[in-house]
Amino acid sequence: MATTPPKRTRPKWQGKPDDAIKLAAIRWFALMAESSSIQLYATSPENYGTICRIMREAIKKLEAVSKPIGEPQVDCPEGYVWCGRECAPMCDVID
Repeated sequence: MATTPPKRTRPKWQGKPDDAIKLAAIRWFALMAESSSIQLYATSPENYGTICRIMREAIKKLEAVSKPIGEPQVDCPEGYVWCGRECAPMCDVID
């Protein structure tokens, strides 16, 4: 028997003209964080624990900004999947 998908709690995702530039800026920040972390580890491996703590804190702060939604969002943009509370290219588990 086929199951009915949950009712949509938000309108269908629609891109905006400036989304590409905003996503590029977010990507730049992510790449800079990655580059800085790798450079710091390469020059001072003893800072590994500190680097991980900083990165985990940054991710937790970003997650705290997420708006809670009632039912699962099933209408992700093409190429994205639903990962529990957000659409992402793939689902990751970060402890």
